[in-house]
Amino acid sequence: MPYKNLAVETLQKLLNDEIKVIQRRFLVQSKSFALMLEESIRKYHNRAIEAAQVVEELIRLAREMREAHRRGEKLGLAEEELAFYDALETNDSAVKVLGDNTLRTIARELVETVRHNLSIDWTVRESVKANLRRLVRRVLRQHGYPPDKQEKATQTVLEQMELFSEWSVKEPTSQPALEIVSIAEAQPYVTHLPVHSLKAAAGKFGDGQHVEEEGWVRVDGRKLDKEMFVAQVVGRSMEPRIPDGSYCIFRWYQGGTRQGKIVLTQYHGPADPDTGGSFTVKQYESDKFHNPDETWEHAKIALKPLNPAYQPIEIKPTDAESVKILAEFLEVLGST
Repeated sequence: MPYKNLAVETLQKLLNDEIKVIQRRFLVQSKSFALMLEESIRKYHNRAIEAAQVVEELIRLAREMREAHRRGEKLGLAEEELAFYDALETNDSAVKVLGDNTLRTIARELVETVRHNLSIDWTVRESVKANLRRLVRRVLRQHGYPPDKQEKATQTVLEQMELFSEWSVKEPTSQPALEIVSIAEAQPYVTHLPVHSLKAAAGKFGDGQHVEEEGWVRVDGRKLDKEMFVAQVVGRSMEPRIPDGSYCIFRWYQGGTRQGKIVLTQYHGPADPDTGGSFTVKQYESDKFHNPDETWEHAKIALKPLNPAYQPIEIKPTDAESVKILAEFLEVLGST
């Protein structure tokens, strides 16, 4: 353009519009780009650089913004994980020493932990926010995140969460009725999952039950596999996330972290040697301590309800081997 000042104004408007788009999803990234744009325009208005130079700077910024969209793919992170990755101050020298692998692991665990701990009013209830802060700090500590950086990172993660409107938890509604069919009428693990007679008590450990397949139920909108099954959750302690009587999709536990996840648990206690244990659905939390020989032991295990009217189930460290994680909760399917 012959008039460079018009080029500057046009580029500034285009970049501002793009930053507004980024701002809807990426808190840290949008702030960084906004500061870069502001700094370039400030230098231009202060006559520190000529119009042609600021045009070059703005074009470079536009290229950086375009390249930022591809970072998630390069890092192997989903959109939400990338947003939390940025919240970890990854450019800070004290944080950088953890390495990309650890930072990616932290980002993934933060997404998983936070999503499993939201309630309907999590954006306005301070008690819920306080619990989320505690869980975020725990994840950071477990991976050796610099202590003096933890508070700021925690706050940034919580601010980032509020941009993900799809994470809002809706009020429980009546679930559509499920039609349980025989295996002859089903397409196992293609369109249907098996339903077990297990009624996992969400209020307390249920009576020991013999678990058997009672039919198949159709599941739409999700890729199925042989590690999935459906079981009914009875009780109100996991409301509003899991309404009383809901049939839920679970995945058999394959190992890995259980911290902060909603899990189907079997308790092998001395009172039920014949039945093989009792069942409950709760959120799993544990504290560990490390021994001098680099082994670790449980300091505390808690199976926590989401409904504040219920108390957590505390498991003594000496009884840790009696608690078996059977499956991870995936979603509510419906009710019969």
